[in-house]
Amino acid sequence: MKKLTAILYLSLALMAGPTSASAADDRIIEGALVDIQKYEQQFAGTAPVNKAAINRTLKLLTLTRQRLDSAADHSQPAWQAADTRYNALVAHLNNLANPAGATTTASPPQKTAPPAPATPSSMPPAETTATGTTTGSAPAQQMISHQRVQVNKLDRDIKSATATVDKDGPKPFQDPQYVQKIDNALTRFRDTYAKFTEFKGDPDVDKAASSLATFENMIAFGKDLAAKELASLGDVQARLNETEGQMRQVGAPQAPMQPFEKGQLEAWLRSLAANRKAAIAIYQPLPEIRERAYLPNNPGTVEQGAPYDMQDVDRIERYLRDTVSQIDASLKEFTEQLSNAVRTETDSLSFYESFDPADPETQAQQFLGAGRADDIRQQLAKKHLLVSEAAEYSRLLKHDTLDERLALLSRIENVSKGYEESRLKALELVRMPKAVTTDTKLQDTAMKTLQSYDYVGEIKRLVINTEKTHRKMETSEAEFDKIDVGAGGKVTLSGTQTTYYYEWDEFQVATAEPIEDTHYIFYTTLKYYTSGAAKTPLNRWIISNRIQGSEIPLANIELD
Repeated sequence: MKKLTAILYLSLALMAGPTSASAADDRIIEGALVDIQKYEQQFAGTAPVNKAAINRTLKLLTLTRQRLDSAADHSQPAWQAADTRYNALVAHLNNLANPAGATTTASPPQKTAPPAPATPSSMPPAETTATGTTTGSAPAQQMISHQRVQVNKLDRDIKSATATVDKDGPKPFQDPQYVQKIDNALTRFRDTYAKFTEFKGDPDVDKAASSLATFENMIAFGKDLAAKELASLGDVQARLNETEGQMRQVGAPQAPMQPFEKGQLEAWLRSLAANRKAAIAIYQPLPEIRERAYLPNNPGTVEQGAPYDMQDVDRIERYLRDTVSQIDASLKEFTEQLSNAVRTETDSLSFYESFDPADPETQAQQFLGAGRADDIRQQLAKKHLLVSEAAEYSRLLKHDTLDERLALLSRIENVSKGYEESRLKALELVRMPKAVTTDTKLQDTAMKTLQSYDYVGEIKRLVINTEKTHRKMETSEAEFDKIDVGAGGKVTLSGTQTTYYYEWDEFQVATAEPIEDTHYIFYTTLKYYTSGAAKTPLNRWIISNRIQGSEIPLANIELD
């Protein structure tokens, strides 16, 4: 059965919802009283009135009688008061039409049992005469053919309208324009039906009356349900506008990038959780709005000033679902990346644990080189921060990696402590290089040469750490000024080639020199060229290369 009909029939048949039945009765009684009051005012007093107008009004009142009798509860005071006013009005109209008072049609109608809701399968309603009296007799007059065509067309039109309203369901009754359109159709049907009330008892007229009653009940039910939905839902347009504004405030926060700052992962996780919770909370009322609110699709957009429609509800729902999915995906992806980063830090710790403070090369490269200790400390501090943040991440998410990461954090702390101890050991063990010669003349030459350069500091000690050697080297430079390409594609270059012959003596010295409050070992290569290129300094000692080596305590400079 169609949705609105099913709801309507179920509501009327079960009578299990006293609130719904009472509200429907109130609407029926209210509508009847509107008609009664209108005609009471129209025919107030005893002045002569056009008899044709009275008879037409009596015919229209038969519809009011049917509507009043369709109420479920005839025992309620409001129904009885309306019934009394109706009977008094009918009697008054009969008296106006027949001043002698000889007619029997002025007597009030007899009350009948409450009728069942009108359905296509129900029995035709009992006939009500123009005076409002209910009878079961055959019609006083017979319809001619064109009247029967008209009443059958009326029945078809009513049923078509009923089917359309039933198919649309109760939601459109939330739209005042829709209600106005339906009310206009109902008024047209009532006015047309009033033309055939004198043929009550005719099967076709009774069929039209039954169809009209069904249509009226359906409309009354739709209005009642729509009023309740609107009262419950509130201003749906305002709610959706607020929802869209809230929706724009949530999203998947950008994942942190290494190197992390302290507390950064916790802040990101809390932001992630807050946005996810907010997105779900914003989403919660949307299914109810989708289910209960009337939001017909329209061609415009909200930005263009159009009202929200069901497509907008789809869009908002989709955005919020995507936001939650993106948050979950971001959390999963970052968790994997963090695990990989922690694994890398775990693997790299063995490098720091392998440092030997007694090895001169390691002393220079890992412990005592200028700035090297600070570099190592920063590296270990970053590892400590990363693993510390990762451990807190595991704790907040209750991951089973927490114990493993806490153990790794402890290991990093031990490595840092061990590095500082090894560096102190390296400082204790560092010495000046062994002298390969104590030739004073060569030492004087070296000292004199070094002191001729401004960037050489105060020399606390100098040792010659390599033998003096004699070397030769030949280099060539070619400058091409002509290119010939033969018939076979062979390329011939022609130009000038210059050959340089280098010849020199060299040796290396190690010196202890201060830089501010710290002393370092410098390794300097000295050369004496006797032959070279045009710009080669000849026949004097020069610094060819200079390297800053290990830090050395002042007390260790003179130790061998």
